[in-house]
Amino acid sequence: MPYSSELDVRIIDSTLRDGSHHIRHQFAVEQVRAVVQALDAAGVPVIEVSHGDGLGGSSFTYGRSATAERLLIREAVASATRATIACLILPGLGTSDDIRAIHSLP
Repeated sequence: MPYSSELDVRIIDSTLRDGSHHIRHQFAVEQVRAVVQALDAAGVPVIEVSHGDGLGGSSFTYGRSATAERLLIREAVASATRATIACLILPGLGTSDDIRAIHSLP
C-alpha cells in the first residue's frame, strides 16, 4: 500500500513495556520518569507502560519486575504532560482487578 496522507496513523511507543523484556523487567521509577518525559517532549502521543507481558505479568513464570508496575504506571502518568499512558493486558494473564487497580491510581 503506498503512503497516503489520508491514512490515520498513530504512534504508540512500547519501550517501557516491550523493551522491559531485554532488561528482565527491571525498570526503576527514575528510568520511567526520564523516558516518559523525553517521549512526551518529542510529541509521542501514546506511551505504553507495564510489565513486558502486560498487567499482572510480574510473576515467577514470566519474570518478576524490580518495581511494582502500579508504581511505574503512576510515575508515568505524573510525568506525562501531553501523552496518554496505555497498558497492555493479555487475556488469561491480567485480570479485571488489575484494570480496576490501575484505573483507581491517584
